[in-house]
Amino acid sequence: GAQAVLEYQLFYRQRYAEAAFASCQGVRLPATGGFAIATMCGRYGARLCTAQRWLDFQGDKNNGLAPLQIDFQLLPNGSEPG
Repeated sequence: GAQAVLEYQLFYRQRYAEAAFASCQGVRLPATGGFAIATMCGRYGARLCTAQRWLDFQGDKNNGLAPLQIDFQLLPNGSEPG
């Protein structure tokens, strides 16, 4: 019996997640001129995407990109994981 990790939880500070999202939000794809974030946020597209929705899509194993399920938990700034 081999063992493998199939999914995990990842805890980010809200501030870090928002900064990472903001750094990608204005990036455009040269081929289309559209926002790259539109393809990275699933059904929400660029207009309705948030840091949490972006991370949720990135960690969804059903998106065809994530190798395993990742449950991103955003923590309020200054708090500790429960």
